[in-house]
Order: sequence, then structure tokens, then C-alpha cells
Amino acid sequence: MVSSRNENFRLTALTIDAVSEICVQALTEAGTDRKDVIRLRLSLEEILGVWLETMEGAPVRVECGRKFGRSFLRVSVEGPATDAWDNDALVLSSHMLSQAGLSFTYAYKNGKNCLVCNPRKKRSSMGQVAVLLAAVFLAVFLGAAARRFPVIQSGALSVTEPLFNMIVGALRAVSSPLVFLAICCSIVSIGDLAVVGKVGKKLILRMLGGTFILTAAMALAGSLVFPVASAGDKLSGNYSGIYQMVLDIVPADIISPFMNGNALQLVFLGICLGLALLILGERVSAAQNTMMQLYDAVQFLMGALGKIIPLFVFLSLFNLVISDFGSGVSSLLKVFALAIPACVILPLFYIFRAGFRLKVSPGQLLKKALPAYLIALTTASSAAALATNLETCVKELGIPKKISDFAIPLGQVLYKPGFVVGLFIMALCMAESYGIPITPLFLVMSVLTVGLLSMALPPIPGGALSVFTVLFAQLGIPAEALALAIAANGILDFFETAAGVACLQMQVTLATESVGMLDKDDLKRSVS
Repeated sequence: MVSSRNENFRLTALTIDAVSEICVQALTEAGTDRKDVIRLRLSLEEILGVWLETMEGAPVRVECGRKFGRSFLRVSVEGPATDAWDNDALVLSSHMLSQAGLSFTYAYKNGKNCLVCNPRKKRSSMGQVAVLLAAVFLAVFLGAAARRFPVIQSGALSVTEPLFNMIVGALRAVSSPLVFLAICCSIVSIGDLAVVGKVGKKLILRMLGGTFILTAAMALAGSLVFPVASAGDKLSGNYSGIYQMVLDIVPADIISPFMNGNALQLVFLGICLGLALLILGERVSAAQNTMMQLYDAVQFLMGALGKIIPLFVFLSLFNLVISDFGSGVSSLLKVFALAIPACVILPLFYIFRAGFRLKVSPGQLLKKALPAYLIALTTASSAAALATNLETCVKELGIPKKISDFAIPLGQVLYKPGFVVGLFIMALCMAESYGIPITPLFLVMSVLTVGLLSMALPPIPGGALSVFTVLFAQLGIPAEALALAIAANGILDFFETAAGVACLQMQVTLATESVGMLDKDDLKRSVS
């Protein structure tokens, strides 16, 4: 619990230390990971140092405590508007990290330069999985007991089904604007990549291209594992449907994509608005800030809904057990049997590919990637592996610090190959379980939707639930499948996150090498 504090200082070299000490104490009380505390302290001291040059002696106010159940930390300095990150590539990584509570966000308000952070308590992924498993076992036990008594069975369903439908409605109401804003704000943030020139463009192209090549490969592999309805005239109809699907990406109006939860139309609108805001630049800076603030607000709502995931899983599985649980169990087993090996093989493929391209032993690259991979595997958190990931990129892979400092945070937001694999397999398994025909049209729609939604996944508790909600609505998979997907994702997330961290390292290494900025001596040197 963060103690409430309000203290005033004058901005001097000596008070910077005092301010940072108060912030460290507040972050520690909030349960923030030690490495993140150090990162935030260094960031704060660097910003205050820049402000000291132009605002020495200005009043400084430090506030911390809890508001509406959330910890907050605010440092404000009176004076002219001075954004310390204006001319630094770190502005991008600062924004990306702020979405995970790992950075300060800047705002100018009422004549004060404000730095705000809402630190998140270090999450225990194993604890979350334990709660989900408890909800699963409780739903199975009570559902099986209720099936023995028809009166109790009908009475229980009359209570659980409306409650389940209410939660699904709330999820859909929040998920649609969340996907739209995530895509829009990600594009606006890319504007700051101008400071890093060619390597930024190379990296973006690699991430986008790699995501859709992977989804296409998943579709091809899926057509070999799952029965695809593609015979005779039906095949011609499917290809006609694919053409129409492409045309339907452009919505007839702005409102209907949000009402219907059409993922492709939402992404299209997000891309259009994001590009417009990016091109207009400073002329629409107020609109850019408004979109960022709306994104923060909608993320907060989804985070609040994410807290009731165990209840959602319980309600859905309870209803499923009362009716027919066999198909659900078999689909979950198939998800695990396909997704876990795929998530293990994927980073190995990237490592061998990078080794071949860079003429470096794959075993050497594997050793270098292993520390960050293991942290992500045991925590299911790319944020927890961030410090080790950055250190590996600079010291072991030969990537310049100025590149890794923006490329890794950016990649953790836009590039999630492990999640692509899990999401695609989940869609196929749930479609098969609920009798949804897997046609060429279904596969093409899955490629587009999964690829785009992977980039819109918000880095918040419950973020995956929002993506599954939109994906299943787009593919016509019943809402009842959401509970199975979330229950399975609680375990798959460990493997998906670890795969994403390792694949991102290799992509950034190859992008850096392609523009001639890779230190190959560091890359080829044995693990230190």
C-alpha cells in the first residue's frame, strides 16, 4: 500500500536526489519490481536534470498515494512547457513502456510540467493461473453436481446464463473501441521513428511482414491438420466470398463497425485515422493527445473487466458442463497439443535462420537468447524480461543501445509471433469444436484478423480477453468458446511470451545488420 505524501521542493541539484528517493519509496511500497524501480528512477533523474538547466529554483511538488484503488506517483515543476524527450528517440520507448506502467508520461497542465506514473504491482503469473484453475475445477465440480438434479440445473442456468451474457456484452462494448484505439495510437507513435532513420523503417517492415508471413504459414499448416471444406462449386463460392470480404473491409459508415464488432473494419478505421494524425503532425497535436488519453481510459476499463476473468470462466464452463463438456475438453487438449510445440519450435527456427544469415553458430545465439527467454517463460511477462532483453541486445548481440532502446519496447507492442501462433490455433480448434466450417474464406479471414489483432493486443491484465472477443465475433465462433480460450491462454501465455521475446531479439538483430550497424565482434564473441 502506497503511503499518501505531498511534499514541496525547489528544483536544485540536491533536491533531485531527495525527489527520486521519495519516488523509489513509493514505487517499492506499490510492489513494483526492483529493476523497474531502478529504470523509473533513472528516467526521472534524467528528466529533472534537463529541466534543471532552464528552470533552476522552480517549485517542485511530489505527490503519491492511491486514487480509485490505483497507485499513482506525480512530480510537477512550475514553469514553461518543456518536454524533456522532445528531441530524443526515447520518446517512443517511453510511450510504449508507459502502457505497462514502466515509464513516466508527460503532460503540461495549469502552468506545470507534470510527470505521472501509475505503477503496477508485480504480478504473479502462477498465482493468476492458480485462480483460473480453481475457477475451472469449481465450475466442473458444481456443474457435474447440478446435472444430477434437474430442478437445480434449470434454476442455476436461469441465473448464470443472463449474468454470462451481461459480461459478454460488456466485453464487446469495450473491446471494439480498444482495438480501434490501439491501432490508431500505435501508428501515431511510429512518427517518432523519424529520429532513427532507415533502421526504424526496416524494423517496422520486418515486424509487419514477419507477422503476416507467420499467419499465412499457420493457415497452410492448419489446412493440413484440420478438414477444410473446399470441394466443387463451394470452392468457387469461397473465393468469391474472399473477394467480397476484402471489399467489405471499407465500412459503409463509422458507427456500424463498433456496433457489430467487425475487426477488419475497426482496424481499417484505426489505420486511416492514425495515418491522418501522423501525416498532419503538429497541426493536430491536441487530437493526438486526445486519442492517447482515450486509449488510456479504455485500457483502464478493460483492465477492470480483466479482474473478473475468473468469474467469467466459471460461468461459461459451468454452463458448458451442465450441457456438454466432452467437446470442450477435447478442443482444449488439441489446443495444447498443437500450440505448445509450435511455440517452442518457432524461436528455434528464428535462431537457426539468423545464425545462417549472420554466419554465427545457432548454438551461440541460443545461449545468448536463453536468459531473457527463461525469464519470459517463467513469468509470462515481456516487461519482466525487458531489462535482461535490452542488456542481451547491447552486450551479447552487438546492437547499438540507441537502437535497442526503441526497438525492443516497440517490438513488444507491435510484434507478438508467439501470440499469433496461439491465437490462430485457438481459432481453428474452437471453430472445429463448435461446428464452424473451416473454409478458404475462413482461413483468409483468420490470416488478416489474427495478424492485425496481434498488433492491437493491449499490455494490460485481460488484454487477451478483448482480442479473443473481437476475433471470435469476426469468425462467427460462439461467445461460449471465450471461457475455454481464456482458460487455455492462461497456460499458453508462458510459452507465447517466451517465443515472442526470443523471436524479437533475432528480428532486431537482422534489421540492425541490414543497415550495417551491427557490431559483429560482439555478436560472435562467446557468452560473457
